[in-house]
Amino acid sequence: MLQQTEVTELIEDLNCRQDSKSLFYAPVVGVLAIMIVLFGLIMLYSTSSATVGAKYYHAQLKWAIIGLAAMLSVIFIGYKRIISWTPWLLSLLVVLLIWAMFSKSVKGANRWITIPFLNMNFQPSELAKVLLPLYCANFFSENLRKLSQLNIWTIFTDFKLFKIFLIPLGVVGGILTLVICGHDFGTTILLATVVFSMALCAGLKKHFLILIPIALAALALYIWKCDAERLSRAVSFFNPGDAALRENDGYQLWNSLLALGSGGWTGVGFMNSVMKHRYLPESHTDFILAVVGEELGYIGLLCVIAGYLTFGFFGMKIALNSRSRKGMLLAHAITLTIVLQAAINIGVVSGALPTKGISAPLISYGGSNLLINMIMIGLLISVALENVPGLTDKWPGRKKQE
Repeated sequence: MLQQTEVTELIEDLNCRQDSKSLFYAPVVGVLAIMIVLFGLIMLYSTSSATVGAKYYHAQLKWAIIGLAAMLSVIFIGYKRIISWTPWLLSLLVVLLIWAMFSKSVKGANRWITIPFLNMNFQPSELAKVLLPLYCANFFSENLRKLSQLNIWTIFTDFKLFKIFLIPLGVVGGILTLVICGHDFGTTILLATVVFSMALCAGLKKHFLILIPIALAALALYIWKCDAERLSRAVSFFNPGDAALRENDGYQLWNSLLALGSGGWTGVGFMNSVMKHRYLPESHTDFILAVVGEELGYIGLLCVIAGYLTFGFFGMKIALNSRSRKGMLLAHAITLTIVLQAAINIGVVSGALPTKGISAPLISYGGSNLLINMIMIGLLISVALENVPGLTDKWPGRKKQE
């Protein structure tokens, strides 16, 4: 039998190992993210210099600096304090999403607003990628037992339990409705997936997985009956060559595949892409990885994929190593959000998935996306650092938080 002192020493040893791992994970995630951002800036310059010079590069560099400042600020403030601001931030998000709905339409979508005096465009739906996980991490962590008791028949058999979830369902559903009203279909699906995954991690019963095929069937029916544009994309996805000849929705995918094919294993060389010369639409945003494949080859793309996978590995390590339920759920959601965006973008560029307006995180051109991803990485690093008791409490201006 172990003596009480031996048990105490074992627990202290385990906690010490956990603390040292957290101190290792935090800088690894930060350095990896900055490396991906720098790579994205280099490839953005190569992709857009032939058509607009250094315009996009300078704009993205400005957003990268703002994003780095925001990331450091989030680390300093701490995710626990930011979670307490979530109700006010969600109210601001609702205002911004409604503002975007009545703003100028761009390519049939109402996703952007212009920030006065700064002459910058911002996409409010990007803000939902960080605020919904913050809100859900807080709610789920405080209602784990009730969430585990929830089942599909609760609404009929125990409405007192079910009504506890009416407000969060309304918040999440309301935000998703506003996002999809701005015709941001891809972000809506991404957010719904992340929130559902958080609920499962927090203890939601596995029989709720039946909602996935039901949702997919409803989505397919909606596209078939009500959304001719996305139906055209889905049809062209199965035969992009013929669609390209008709100059419809398969044009991007066809030229993306041509770019990847011409790059081969080693690529045609940095700055030597042919498809970026106005042959491949959106080559600096959603299809920038096609130019990466053309110039740096499959080897370059494999390095990018390895970077995202490494980020995902350490992000999940931070989640598993977290001492708090809020931190665990938040780290899980952030990691899943960034990795899912990367997976969808790579799938679209390679023809494995239908065309979606999901950019490559930290690489594609887009200030809103870059800023929000940097903020999410700051939150992830904050979770890792808060795992070490007393570390962040020593920072100037910080109060000890329970």
